[in-house]
Amino acid sequence: MRNCHRVLGAIAVLLISAPAAHATSAGAVEGRGVSPRTDALSRPAVPLPWGDSLTVDRTGYVNRGGDVTVYGTYRCVYDTVDSPRASILVTLTQGAERDTIGSAPAICDGQQHRWAVNGTGGAYYVGGAAYAEARMVKYGDRGDFVPMPRTVADTEHSITLVNGMR
Repeated sequence: MRNCHRVLGAIAVLLISAPAAHATSAGAVEGRGVSPRTDALSRPAVPLPWGDSLTVDRTGYVNRGGDVTVYGTYRCVYDTVDSPRASILVTLTQGAERDTIGSAPAICDGQQHRWAVNGTGGAYYVGGAAYAEARMVKYGDRGDFVPMPRTVADTEHSITLVNGMR
């Protein structure tokens, strides 16, 4: 029985290390001028943790006048073909009210930062369930006469608006 476990462990180690061996051999083939094989195993299946990312906190705040504050985090990676500036745009839905409540500036330095958007967006919000959509937009200098905005990260989910500003 003990040897059976050892054999299974050795097989598991071989299977886990197989993708790494494939990547190493693909790099060696590429060095000889032959194009590397691209298949589903050689591409990452999940977003990389050091790329652009955006989150929205599950709790937002609303005061008696209907002004809301929504919080979250972002990571914006600086690319030499893009401007180092970006914006986070937030849209809030509660019942029949759906409005863009505002935006926050973002710094593209690769670090994780907190953001907060305050505003009303012209709608009247109250405490309770709501739906938040956030989008991070970069302004690229890709040879265009006018830098065009492009969405690099977005998220949306249900949040709870509570009374009292943080």
